[in-house]
Amino acid sequence: MAATARLSGQVYLVTGATDGIGAHTARKLASQGATVLVHGRSEARVQQAVQEVTAAGSASGGAARGYVQDFASLAAVRQLASDVRRDFPRGITALVNNAGVYETQLRKSEDGLEMTFAVNVAAPFLLTACLLGAVQKRIVNVASISAASSIDFENLQQERGYSAHGAYALSKLADILFTYELADRLRAAGSPLTANCLDPGTVNTKMLFAGWGPIGMRVQDANDEFNAVTDPTLDTVSGAYFVGSRQTRSPAISYDKGVQRRLWGVLEAQTGARWDI
Repeated sequence: MAATARLSGQVYLVTGATDGIGAHTARKLASQGATVLVHGRSEARVQQAVQEVTAAGSASGGAARGYVQDFASLAAVRQLASDVRRDFPRGITALVNNAGVYETQLRKSEDGLEMTFAVNVAAPFLLTACLLGAVQKRIVNVASISAASSIDFENLQQERGYSAHGAYALSKLADILFTYELADRLRAAGSPLTANCLDPGTVNTKMLFAGWGPIGMRVQDANDEFNAVTDPTLDTVSGAYFVGSRQTRSPAISYDKGVQRRLWGVLEAQTGARWDI
């Protein structure tokens, strides 16, 4: 029992945890004794996921709690952060920004942002800012090996020549840029909190089916996200990008400090996020 409850007492918020890799990660965390905060945008699916995560943690003391908010709204992102802070005033162990969408057509969010960018980039940026003082150890942002190799700041909202693959690739590059800038700011502030990003693997999720077809591994084998947020050898590693649970290089442009800072400023303006670092 002790071996399977190694995360006992720890609390993890996993966004987009009602299916796919997020759901698998949530169940795996609970099976190790953690309390998992399960986020999704559908009440019914969150309730179902909470039941499944609770069942996965039954032998090790793991638990689950559900939160319903739609990341197409920045107000909903702020509400999620407020609810988590209220329910866990002592803070949470880690934040896993896993939620994401793949939009086949150009759509705008409640706040006027291109939907892929809104959910995949603006939402985790704002949520992380709102929870920064509450997260105790790790922030993990889910990027992708499909991340773009360039960024057009004049077309971030994809209003010229919309492409589903292009919008998704841009969003994942933005997540890497955000992660690196956050890690640098945390380091400069002397914070022990780490920020890393990863490609979670080519996994047969609904998103993969929508964009590329069933070309990946089983969801049950997708453990890279879990490893990134729990591996004790990563306790002091920050500002890193992982593929296959191995630290590797991300697109060359992602290391450009000027690009990182420019995107950070754009996201602050879009979201109204305020950072306590």
